[in-house]
Amino acid sequence: MSENTPEVSQKAGLRKILLPLSIGIGLSLYFFLTTFKPGALSSIHFTQRLLPGLILAAIAVAVRDFSFMYKLRLSVGKKLSWKKTFQAIIMWEYGATITPKVGEVAFTLFVLKRSGLSYGRSTAAIMLNTFLDTLAFVVVFGGLYIMMGHQILTVSTDCPNLTGHTVIQAVRDLANNAWIGYVIFCAIALLFGVGLFILPHTAKNFFYRLANIKILNRFQNSLRHLGDEMEITAHEYKNEGPGFWLKMSTATLVNWTARYLLVNALLWGFSSGSLPMFQIFARQYLLWIFLVIPSTPGAAGVAEVAFMALNCEFMPFDFPTALAITTVWRIYSYYLYLVLGAIVMPWWQSTNPVQQKSD
Repeated sequence: MSENTPEVSQKAGLRKILLPLSIGIGLSLYFFLTTFKPGALSSIHFTQRLLPGLILAAIAVAVRDFSFMYKLRLSVGKKLSWKKTFQAIIMWEYGATITPKVGEVAFTLFVLKRSGLSYGRSTAAIMLNTFLDTLAFVVVFGGLYIMMGHQILTVSTDCPNLTGHTVIQAVRDLANNAWIGYVIFCAIALLFGVGLFILPHTAKNFFYRLANIKILNRFQNSLRHLGDEMEITAHEYKNEGPGFWLKMSTATLVNWTARYLLVNALLWGFSSGSLPMFQIFARQYLLWIFLVIPSTPGAAGVAEVAFMALNCEFMPFDFPTALAITTVWRIYSYYLYLVLGAIVMPWWQSTNPVQQKSD
């Protein structure tokens, strides 16, 4: 072996870090520059409630992210320190901003494995959190329906402030069929609940049988992989007690409540009169159905249109001001993680180096 081998290895390792780092930061800049419209903010008028509203929105984001950190750390058996959990959450959210929904799971799996978790623990954590998120949506949406009746699924097609914006009006029309999305969420929650906690091995065999159906050959590997992951997840959590499930459920509810209350805080801050806060909160459940549809990375474009369409009656302003409010919402829920991801990525990569294969 030559004396320069360590130096060569160090340079090779540096390249392995710098290449994905450059790609990641490049993607951040690309999405930020192509989607952020600073001109939209010029329509903002400062009122007595605006600053308190922005502060409340920041608190909602902090609560959302801390509860996310807590439930992730709990779901991996506290095998990640708080620092590593923070890094993983930022990178998880960052992945959601730069990848379409269909690629988000693969990116998150990479993040957790790179953070020091085993494949089984990473897979189990993702699947458990996905199940609890879906279950929380189903339960709370169902509770809101019981309290509000069919009103929660009814979106008036009349929105004077957006007259002439045909795409936005079309989204409002489509929202009246959002019950279909809710039924799909219920089916997913039921499937995962039975597969993870009642009949994991049967669920695995079920997906293997599906994979053998000729018409589904294209998804054969994915279906078998899903079956394997269900059994892995069931094994990871089969001995957890009531305390674990209570903490995970509470953290999940806090996480999603804070996520939706962000909109309440912003709309309150921008308005000068009273608002139907409970109705605004419930409307965000319809909005989420649109945001989980596989589309562009971070739902860029789709999110803005859906937000304005489904919240326009709560924004008694002209279109430019409605666009400004939408931009501020995206700063809190999207651009923030593009920036934080670009900042945290070098730190995360330096503390979680790529494993080098031994000769």
